[in-house]
Amino acid sequence: PYMEQTFGSWYVMGGMRELARAVYERCVARRVTFVFGAEVVRVVEKDGRAAGVELADGEVAEADRVVLGVRPRPGLVPGQQTWGAGDVTVRPGSGAGAAGRFTVLLSLRGAREADAVHRTVVHGADGATEQEAVFGGRVAAGPTVTVLRPDDPATRPDAEHEAVTLTATVAPQGPVDWRDAGVRQRFADVLVERAAAAVPGLRERILHTEVHTPAETEAETGAEGGAVPPPALAGADGAYLHPGNLTRLPGLYLAGGWSHPGGGLAHAGMSGTLVAGLVVEGDDFRGSR
Repeated sequence: PYMEQTFGSWYVMGGMRELARAVYERCVARRVTFVFGAEVVRVVEKDGRAAGVELADGEVAEADRVVLGVRPRPGLVPGQQTWGAGDVTVRPGSGAGAAGRFTVLLSLRGAREADAVHRTVVHGADGATEQEAVFGGRVAAGPTVTVLRPDDPATRPDAEHEAVTLTATVAPQGPVDWRDAGVRQRFADVLVERAAAAVPGLRERILHTEVHTPAETEAETGAEGGAVPPPALAGADGAYLHPGNLTRLPGLYLAGGWSHPGGGLAHAGMSGTLVAGLVVEGDDFRGSR
């Protein structure tokens, strides 16, 4: 909120996938090798330091250093007390430790109005009740819906159509079965109904709908319950802070939304910068000075 209120909202033309593509191409140009579809089951430890990762098929990929972009959990490093009490926190009653996201992608007939707002948040009538449902593992009756209407030619076939994205924070897969077709359809209908406050004649303009739930997030990324890392908050005696980027096992580092400074694209990027500094400068590196 501070960044957007101070400098304005930012948007990646072509959608967020274009940012991923650009980062991938930059890495390839810098001689980074990617291995897709390889499930990592644990970190390999040798002589008291991280020495690589073991894959599901038993193969070991050796490495001088290991950077984990997943949620820290016991058992990632067998026999090692990599995280002590208080290092890894889980919000009580939140299932996989964080909420998920329910997204409805809409293809609409008719052009986007010239004065259409890029992002509108349609708030629920009772925020406390909604929060209780989300973190209590239930479907919220009146969810808060974020409506995105970017003026982006790359996301639509021509000027006579519009692409709109609806998003709501929901309980993760497990407490709610987002694979249930009826549950998915009913909640998608609720989001469309509430988003109509921001998009005139929304339902009548729909040509195509695609739904993405925490179930898909879990299947595609391996994130437990399809959970999305929350922002790190300094309150409650640090109960909502994420683990530091430097672990108790030499050569093992944490990056991504589950590590300091927390979830969100900007914070996840900062975590990568911090890990790079620790690798290059050593364990005493503490960021910008």
